[in-house]
This record gives sequence, structure tokens and C-alpha cells, in this order.
Amino acid sequence: MATRQTKSQKKDRAKKKTRDRKNYYRLLGIVFVMILFGMVMVLSASSVRAIASNGDAYYYIKKQLISVIIGSAVLFIFSQIPSSKLQKIAPHAIFITLAMLVAVLIPGVGKYVGGSSRWIPIGGFHLQPSEIAKIAVVLYTADFLSKRKNNLSDMKDLVYPYGLIIAAIALLVLKQPDLGTTVTICLAAFTLIFIGGVSLRYVAAIGITGLIAGTYAIYSSKYRFSRFAAFLNPEADPLGAGYHIRQGLIAFGSGGIFGVGLGMSRQKYFYLPAAHTDFIFAIIGEELGLLGTLFTVSLFAAFTYYGIRISFQSKNLFSRLLGAGFTSMIALQALINMGAVTAVLPITGIPMPFISYGGSSLIVNLAAVGMLLGIALENEREVSLRERAPRLHAVEDGLGGKRKPIKKGRSIGEASKKRASTGSSKAKAASSTRSAKSSKTKSAKKESAKSNTQKTRRVKVNAGSNKRRRNSGPHLSRVGSRQSTSKNKRRS
Repeated sequence: MATRQTKSQKKDRAKKKTRDRKNYYRLLGIVFVMILFGMVMVLSASSVRAIASNGDAYYYIKKQLISVIIGSAVLFIFSQIPSSKLQKIAPHAIFITLAMLVAVLIPGVGKYVGGSSRWIPIGGFHLQPSEIAKIAVVLYTADFLSKRKNNLSDMKDLVYPYGLIIAAIALLVLKQPDLGTTVTICLAAFTLIFIGGVSLRYVAAIGITGLIAGTYAIYSSKYRFSRFAAFLNPEADPLGAGYHIRQGLIAFGSGGIFGVGLGMSRQKYFYLPAAHTDFIFAIIGEELGLLGTLFTVSLFAAFTYYGIRISFQSKNLFSRLLGAGFTSMIALQALINMGAVTAVLPITGIPMPFISYGGSSLIVNLAAVGMLLGIALENEREVSLRERAPRLHAVEDGLGGKRKPIKKGRSIGEASKKRASTGSSKAKAASSTRSAKSSKTKSAKKESAKSNTQKTRRVKVNAGSNKRRRNSGPHLSRVGSRQSTSKNKRRS
């Protein structure tokens, strides 16, 4: 029975290992298909602008290739970090991110481009702290919810310190200004709170508070209000706030079902702003048509499916929340970008993950994918660590003998059972030996007792005979005296 259980356990472990590996390679394959597809589309969409600005049609694609190489290395590094170590660095990451978000707003430290201060120049690279903030918020939220899952009985526990820190990060990102990243951060945190098992009353209260804050953010800024008004009525200002939306819709309409052909876009000739970044989905729709857009949507749908599958197969609550947070963060970012380009949502200025041009966004998203892949291999790591563990000396022989190591390939339960059975048999043998010795001792005692009894009997018999003789002497003498008396009487 035990052998059957061991075989079934081995089969289950092998199945889980195969399943985890399949999820790992499928997710990795989907991500690199998106990156390769994005590089093709970035080359097509940016070539005209690159020639006009730098005289090199491959200027943007070269920079994107460098970001892909760096991002791949970051992905590999983060995939090797156990989730327990990620949980330890979560509180530190959120405060470092807060410091960088403050620094980017300081004149001279942050780089001011196009009315926004979002980058910190480091050497030849521009670091975007708002992209790092997305990862830091997901890490911090997963850590907070996993540690205080059963202690969130009061709204105050959720507001302080967690709510205040997330609100500070959202305000700093909104101050840059970067409405798209702010919305992504808030939605990723809200999704994690919902998945993390927080009471629905609190979730509803947070949702209502977020809607009020979002409405205030739209009406408090002139440029945000103009974008929102253009979303409601793009034709009201076709050459101003509604220009982006109209050009995007023209690109989709020109593509039709099969598109105008790869590299044949007309909107990329400066009709469509940000063709290789925020509006690359419109170029896909124009060059590859409806089929190209459906292919892009199916890639993100497959990514979301495998991301959620990997997350919920983990046994650790922190890993589950972390994987779900990163998956929802990337999926929501893609959804907001597609919605803005197709005029379903207001324009927020957020790029499409893995496909749009942008080094910081690509590297940060690949880091998130690396952590997601690390979660996929978490169960496999635990099993391998268990197998590599030194041989246990947990069970001692039943007779107090030397401890024996557990043989390789045998489970602890089997070894303990076998040792228990060996110990019991030895104990039985010892008890039988003791009983034999005791029986011999008893028999010897009995024999000695018998001999003593016989001796005492003989002594008693002798003593009894002597007594009888003593008692019989006078009786005979009395008989003899009576006989002698009668004889004397006869004689007389």
C-alpha cells in the first residue's frame, strides 16, 4: 500500500513539474512573440520619423534592441529570485520609489520634455520612476495583504499606512503629469485588494473614493479636461484635442480586414502623433487590418490566461497575489492603450506593453514577467530543495543502537515505518530472550525449591517419625506395664 502511494505521489509530482514547465515556456514564448512583433511594428512605424530626426531609419529600432537585451537579462535575474526574498525587499522598494518620484520633480534632477517631467537622465539612459512605481506598488500591496489578511477588521488598518503610501505615489505620478500610469497603478492596487479577500464593503468604499478622486483630477486640470471633452465629442475640436482620436480612427478604417500591407502605412507620415509609442495599435490596424488587431488582442489574452494560471497554482499567498498583480497590471495597461486608441476610453498617454517603443516600460515589464516566471518554478524549487536536503537522522533504533541514515530514494515515512518495524521485532526478540531467561530462572528456582522441599520433607518425615516414636514409646511401655502387671498377677 505504501509502495502504491509512493508511486502515485511521484507521478503527481512529475505531472505538476511538467505542468509548471509548460506554463513557464508558454508564457515566455508569448512574451517574446509580442516583443518580436513589436520590434517589427516599431521599425515600420518609426522609420519615417527616425530619418527625419536622426537620418537613420534604424535609430529607434537599435535603441529598442538594446532595451530588449537589457530587459532579457533583467527577466532572467528576477526569475531566479525566490518570492520570499522579494517579500523582504517590498517595503524598501516602495520607499526608494517614493524618493525617486520626489527627485524627478526637482528642477535639474528630472528631465522636462513636452510639458512633463518623467525621466531622470543617468548616463545615456533615461530612468522613468513612474514605471518602477508600478512594480513597487504591486510588491508592497501583495506583501501588505499577505501579512494582514486576517487583521483587516477595520478600515483604519487599510488606510494607515498602506492607503496613505499608495495615495502619495499616485499624487506624485499625477503631478508629473502622467494620468495613464496613475490609472494603471490605482487599478492594479484595487484589483489586488479585491483578489486579496478584503471585505466587499471596504472594496466598494475604495472604489467610490477612487471615482471621486478621478473626477476631481479630470476637472482640476485644463489639459485633462480637454482630453476628456474630446473623448466625449472628438468632432468638437478636430484639429486640437480631438486630433489624435480622429487620426487613430482613420488608420483603423484604412486598414479594413486585411490591412494596407506591412510598412505601407500612410498615417505614420506625421499624420498620427506618437505612431511608434502610444498609437502603435492604430498602425497595426492600418497595416495588418482587423486580423492584425485580433492577433494582438489574442496575444494579450493568452498572456493573461497563463499569468493567472501560474499565479493561482502557487501555494504561497504572497506569490499568488504578486503574480495576479503583475498579470492584471500588464493586461490593464494593454486594455487602456487599446481603449484610448479606439476611442472607447479617454486618451491617457500610456504605451502598449512589449510592443510600443520605450526602454523603461519594456525593461520594467520584463522584470515583472521574470518574477511571474519565478513563481511558475516555485513548486519545482521546493521539491528540488527537499530532495537535496541532507539525510535525516530523525529515527533511532528501538534498542538504543546507532542511528542509521535514510537511504536515497526512500521517503521519510517509509524509513520511519521500516525502522519502527525493525525496532519492534528486535524488542520482541529481546522480550522473548528475557522471558526465556526468566523461565529458566524460574525453573531453576523451582528445582531448588523442590529439592529444598524434599529435604525439608525428609527432615519433617524424620522428625515426624521420631515424634511418633517418642509418642509411641510410653504407649508401648504402658502396654508393656499392663502386660507385666497381669503377668505378675498371674504369678501371684
